[in-house]
Amino acid sequence: MSVRGASRWRALLALLRPDARRWVGLGALLALGSALMLVGPLVVRGVVDRAADGAATAEIVRLALAFLAVAVAIQVIAVVVARQATVAAWSTTNDIRLRITRHVLGLDHEFHRTHTPGELIQRVDGDVTSVSDFLGQVVPKIASGVLLVGGMLVVLTVLDWRLGLGMAVYLAGSLVVVVTMRHRAVSESSDEMGAYARLYGGIEERLTAAEDLRANGAGVHAMWRFVEDSAGALDSSVRRERAFLRLWWAVQGSVAAGSALSLVLSAALVTGGVLSVGTAFLLYQYVRLMSRPLEDIVHELETVQKASGAMTRVIDLLELTPTIVDRGTTCPPAGPLAIRFTGVGFDYGDDRQILHDVDVEIDAGRSVGIVGRTGSGKTTFSRLLLRLVEATSGTVELGGVPIADIPLPELRRRVALVPQEVELFEGTLRDNVTLFDPAPSDDDVAAALGRAGLG
Repeated sequence: MSVRGASRWRALLALLRPDARRWVGLGALLALGSALMLVGPLVVRGVVDRAADGAATAEIVRLALAFLAVAVAIQVIAVVVARQATVAAWSTTNDIRLRITRHVLGLDHEFHRTHTPGELIQRVDGDVTSVSDFLGQVVPKIASGVLLVGGMLVVLTVLDWRLGLGMAVYLAGSLVVVVTMRHRAVSESSDEMGAYARLYGGIEERLTAAEDLRANGAGVHAMWRFVEDSAGALDSSVRRERAFLRLWWAVQGSVAAGSALSLVLSAALVTGGVLSVGTAFLLYQYVRLMSRPLEDIVHELETVQKASGAMTRVIDLLELTPTIVDRGTTCPPAGPLAIRFTGVGFDYGDDRQILHDVDVEIDAGRSVGIVGRTGSGKTTFSRLLLRLVEATSGTVELGGVPIADIPLPELRRRVALVPQEVELFEGTLRDNVTLFDPAPSDDDVAAALGRAGLG
């Protein structure tokens, strides 16, 4: 496993840790279910051997009833496992969604300038949903398969070491084929998810700017960009599907070869008196059971592919750090604050200077309007004051204190920004006024509306 792959799964385990108790309980249920799946063929082996030896009918009936009880218990446990796995997966991934959303909101303007809202929706919700599907559907099957295969090898080795060795060789060969081909499929899936994120981001961006596109006659250009993004997404989907089909046929060939080999060997060993008929039947049943984990990998391959790619993208997102670091320890004085820009310069990293050697001083309590053409730096001026972006040169002071020395929470508390766009959140009037902050009382909200002339 690559270092990147290992870090991905370590990160997944770290994300599961808050719900560790729920996952441990799920693991216990899976262990019980796997043990019962091993017991079923052993009971059938006893029925076959005792029938061949001419045992009493009552004894055979008791074994048959025991087999039925085991089969019913397996189905009951499967239902409970499915429910618990779904609950655990959603609980865990909802925490991940909150963590990612909080992290993204804490990233600076440069990140949000280079990532469209549509792309972020796909990464915050779509990728995490893929991880949820993986945890709820695939993880129980993988864990059950590992326990089942390990138990089979132990049982067969106890019966005859040659059976255990042969089964281990067959399993190792099958896993080498599946794992080798799976790596390519996962890579194709990650590329597909990235292509769809770009497609959705482009759609959102063009819908938002639909009026401007029409006004400037750029509708045809927008449509061709949509066609290009759609073609890229389709091409990625085709490559991923081809990788899936190659793996499917490899697994089917491995299962068929294992079943045929077990029948041939069992017939030879029974004829030679090495195995009983019941043990030969047990070997065949175990080979069929061992094929189940391999087939599960194929059946859930799309989920595994999406989850692996999604985990990579989630980890990449969580590893991003804001370029603006909060090291402030000084608070500005109380009351109205003066603003001073001294030799301030700024660019967005594209060598195009937005502001150059700006000197501005605004006394406390004064109202100032900034007028200029589009792109002249009006919005950038307010972003610098709020420290949403960092000046490339010069200093910005608030109340005589450089804003880099002011803690960000204090800066956000003392400086308010009213955006040009009108945004209404789904909620009450109070929610929209307080931005969902429960701290202000109703009287505080009413007083604020009164001061704004809206009371």
